[in-house]
Amino acid sequence: MLAVLSTLLPLLGLVSQEPDRPAEPPRIEWQRNIEDALAAQQATGLPLLVVANMDGETFNDRFALSVYRDPAFIAATRGYICVIGSTDRHNERDYDASGQRIECPRFPGCTCSEHIQIEPELFRRWFDGKRTAPRHIGVAPDGKVLFDRFLDHSMQTAIEAIVANKGTPKVALDATADLDALLARRDGLARRTLEGMYRRGDFDTRRKLLEAAANASTAQFDLLRRGLRDPDDTLATLAAAALAKVATAEARIDLEDALARIREPEVERELLQKLAELGRNDPATSRLAAHLAIGPGELPSPWSGPWGKAAFDGDDRQTIEAELDRCEAALRTMPDEDLLRLQLATAQAGLAHWLVARGGKGPELWFEDARRNAARVKSPALQAEALAVTAIAAWFGGDGQGAHTALAQALAKKSSRPPDAWLAAAFLDVLMPLTAQLAYGRAQPDSPVVLRTELERVQAALGLLHDRGAFAFDSGALAGIALLEFCGLRQTARYHLGLLTQRLPGSVAAHDRWQARLLIDLGTDGLVAAYDTFAAKATDAPTAEWFAGRAALVAAEQNVRDSRAKDAATCYASVITRMQRSSSGNADYTDTANHHMVQALAGGASLKFAAGDAAGAVADLLRAGALRPESLDEPNSLQQTPRAIAARIHDSLQKQGKTELAQQLKPLLP
Repeated sequence: MLAVLSTLLPLLGLVSQEPDRPAEPPRIEWQRNIEDALAAQQATGLPLLVVANMDGETFNDRFALSVYRDPAFIAATRGYICVIGSTDRHNERDYDASGQRIECPRFPGCTCSEHIQIEPELFRRWFDGKRTAPRHIGVAPDGKVLFDRFLDHSMQTAIEAIVANKGTPKVALDATADLDALLARRDGLARRTLEGMYRRGDFDTRRKLLEAAANASTAQFDLLRRGLRDPDDTLATLAAAALAKVATAEARIDLEDALARIREPEVERELLQKLAELGRNDPATSRLAAHLAIGPGELPSPWSGPWGKAAFDGDDRQTIEAELDRCEAALRTMPDEDLLRLQLATAQAGLAHWLVARGGKGPELWFEDARRNAARVKSPALQAEALAVTAIAAWFGGDGQGAHTALAQALAKKSSRPPDAWLAAAFLDVLMPLTAQLAYGRAQPDSPVVLRTELERVQAALGLLHDRGAFAFDSGALAGIALLEFCGLRQTARYHLGLLTQRLPGSVAAHDRWQARLLIDLGTDGLVAAYDTFAAKATDAPTAEWFAGRAALVAAEQNVRDSRAKDAATCYASVITRMQRSSSGNADYTDTANHHMVQALAGGASLKFAAGDAAGAVADLLRAGALRPESLDEPNSLQQTPRAIAARIHDSLQKQGKTELAQQLKPLLP
């Protein structure tokens, strides 16, 4: 294939962006799905080779790990169109963060999901009710079964049947310089050739491929999936536009991925139209299309109108207690004054809220006092606010039913009086998890329900809290954002997570969710770029650098998983730079910054050693050990500890005869 690709490079203006790779060993051309296999059979006139395999049985394992890798056997399979069904998963993922396929290590050519999903169809068509493995069936183009080998005493019986019945193609399925021909075919080699051209291509080549895929007679979903995750927004938008033309029901997740990233209004409209079209025959897709079209509604007054000045600072216990003292003193002379009673209940809820945030004692007692005083407020003009206090106190007091009842009543009560700003913000904070609970209860898998009211309410609450700078806690906002994600509004969720981290820059929970959302929607490049912007705009530089360094570590380890060593090394270096800035700017961050630097140094050392820089790897590991010894036994997200990395490099150096360098690592060994 590489030789043919070298012919294609000048034709399509390809510029290699990767180092030269060793020639791939020969392998069976497993097709990705039954439709591709049948199309390839029709084009070539070859028989199908239908294979069933399973893990953990001697003959199955010998076929998979030995026979299917033998060049002579592989040569015999060139006389077939090959499909493999296996219900066992060998990779956790089918695609990396950049949208590239992660092929099954047992059956290269297909992903694990592909050989799992094809198995029931193979069973239905050809297994005659017998789910047995290993099994090899030859099927002629006219449907005649040429052989069906299973439960043989010798593997050779199946091998001989395969060799004896191989066909001669009337049309060869090879790589070609004709782009139109490649795009018209459905076989795995053609798809892999196109995807390799994209991976190695420059901007112009990638653009040509995506534009051609938009008008191809066969859907090139894996090619478009790679394009959707291209770091270049122009290419990603082209991939999304192509997807909007060719998507079928199987590409629903790709449409959702596109809508999570694309900002071009016209392309976004086309994607939504395609979702709606596919939704005519699929309730889940129809709901997704409906949800994506829902914007923020407007909360009833008084919550969406002007808010009054807060009677206290919710982060300052002294101001809360001063308000409590004022209300209690005034009520001693005016015990029936409803406004004073409401203000007392609000301050009691405020103190309880303050205690919850700091793990203080007795917040439940203060919430109960707030609830009791709110119940004593009789003035119709104050009922919306009194019920809001009740909803807050009930929610934090563990009375979910009481909180839901008070929420509904508070939203139903109209009032022209501007509510206390702290009370309004706290009420919206509670409104979001309560609304999410209601939504989850209505969103049964087979139900056609569209969660319009809930989505409008949550988006309105998030918008108000942001516009008025009123985020005091992250829990309510995160619950509302989780509902947006649940309903498929991923770009909207990501937007609000970004705003939340700006308003609450020290919230670990908010940053964790934002990082996860960025990684899923935009990949490691998007994650790093978002945190570059976050750090550049921050007023608290040490905090921002700490979180940006933490995000760089997440990106580095994801790049390692995806075999992007150069990008991983760049991210590891960024971790160290950012954590040093954070520590020098605020000593409170020093210990955790050092921990993250140890992980980055160890991860980077592993990459340096693999690249041949043994001395650099040893130096980084020694620096890590001196920086924070306690972190040497802490695993990273790859389930590797710095000490284990040091031990592996030490043993490798010993085997290479570099004993002097290896000896330097002895202090780090277990």
